[in-house]
Amino acid sequence: MPDWNHFRSQFPALEGRTYLNTAGGGVMAPRTAQAAGRYLEESVSMGDVGWDLWLDRSEQDRADVARIVGADPTRLAFLSSASLGFNILAQSLGSPARICALDQEFPSCTTPFLRNGASIHFLKYEKNGAFSLELLDQELADGIDAFVISSVQFANGFRADLALIGEICARRDVLFMVDATQSIGAFPVDMVSHGIDALVFSGYKWATAGYGNAVLAMSDSWPDGMPPLVGWRSARDAYALENHRLDMLAGGLAHELGHPPFPGLFTIADALRMLDEAGIDAVSERILSLGAHLRSRMGELSIPARSADESHEQSGIVLLESNDAPRLCSLLKERNIWTSARDGGLRVSFHAYNNESDIDALCEALVAIELS
Repeated sequence: MPDWNHFRSQFPALEGRTYLNTAGGGVMAPRTAQAAGRYLEESVSMGDVGWDLWLDRSEQDRADVARIVGADPTRLAFLSSASLGFNILAQSLGSPARICALDQEFPSCTTPFLRNGASIHFLKYEKNGAFSLELLDQELADGIDAFVISSVQFANGFRADLALIGEICARRDVLFMVDATQSIGAFPVDMVSHGIDALVFSGYKWATAGYGNAVLAMSDSWPDGMPPLVGWRSARDAYALENHRLDMLAGGLAHELGHPPFPGLFTIADALRMLDEAGIDAVSERILSLGAHLRSRMGELSIPARSADESHEQSGIVLLESNDAPRLCSLLKERNIWTSARDGGLRVSFHAYNNESDIDALCEALVAIELS
């Protein structure tokens, strides 16, 4: 079992503040920042002499990230954002496509498909984010081409059973697309065992990699075809610099288009390695333990949670009922406690770098605010 005090000490941004807003953006470890800094320092000291070194390093990082998420390295691309990843997927599917998504899904998972002319059937879910897999099975039987879902819902923290959904999609011959931004680094994501056809995630939340980096990975089951966006590095023989014809890769490097996004690439790879070294299963257990402590303390204060009760549906997000969440969030910020307001409630989000004292500080502040 990791030494969680030591793990916490690797994130200096936690010092002097109660940070319970990883769902808004996680904090970063110095070693992760140094992964990008190393590239920048090398650029300063030796210019483009480092090109081959950076390229070799990036391919090792690609292999490491692919291993962590169960992807084929040749079908994994490093991008600047998850939104770009979903735009690539939307254009790859073509139009008219029929998509199924949850009713309150994050916009990046749906708007690229709408922009590309797809029709989207929105599936209703319960107040805590849960939805019926039986109903999903029925909906996917009606000519749906693809189902898209966030592995963890951004507002209420509902965590989907990816393996069961993957089985349903496979049985219905429906492509399964997952946005793992709210879970990567916190809960296991495996493209093979979860039956995921396309995986997208940004690095700035539980991956602790900051902004400006993301990953797109496609399985062998994703329909091959011409990549919708291309650049010189999309070609099968990129260094031939052929400009008279299209002979493009089907995935992976093809979607990076041009030069590798070295700073973001090195950052997200190191951050995921750091979490993998701690053990994703251990990180998950730690997060669920903190969630149980939060729910217990909220019960003592008679503050209801609008998140799932079953542990297998819980994540690092708990949405608390509040009459005025934006005001409460602002009052907590004055006490150096960082949360966010979402979906009419106070969203409390935590990582393995948090501890019980963070939860207790939140509770004490809520009591003080109520009494003031």
